[in-house]
Amino acid sequence: MMQRRWLWLFTLVAPPVFSATLTVCYHYGCSRQAALEVDAAQIRKLGQRFARVGSAPAERAAVADTVRALYRLAARVAPIASDQGGNPAADDSAGRMDCIDHSRNVEGFLALIEARHWLRFHRAAGRVHRAPWLVNDHYAARLDETGDGQSWVVDTWFKDFGAPPEVVPLTIWKEGYSP
Repeated sequence: MMQRRWLWLFTLVAPPVFSATLTVCYHYGCSRQAALEVDAAQIRKLGQRFARVGSAPAERAAVADTVRALYRLAARVAPIASDQGGNPAADDSAGRMDCIDHSRNVEGFLALIEARHWLRFHRAAGRVHRAPWLVNDHYAARLDETGDGQSWVVDTWFKDFGAPPEVVPLTIWKEGYSP
């Protein structure tokens, strides 16, 4: 009987976990989209990555891991698993993605992470743009550290599908960073 009371009390104080629907862009310039339904069980599992985070660097690592996991889920509803890093000239696959697609997807992933209150040391800050050589436009998602105000970029465009995103200071990224 005592266990039931505790279970009932836990359901009163535990925040409810609902599903979420995200838009996944692909085919360059977000010209094609798919709806990614992340169910409550998946959200709980994703949230566990943030349960023991105790510092800003650890939180950035959890963000990178969660972005990677969300992309794996997205590959179930969009043909993006064959995406290659960068914009290879010979890539004519149906699920290819450019930096516009990647930046919009990661921006949505970060918004989900923030909406679930998993971030304690950062806040999602939209997308950023750079054009270091006038014609070399590039976009990525931004994450601002709340303690020292440093801005970070979460960029999944550089590497083939499934690789962890690059998480680098915005100032370095703006200078034309490439791994």
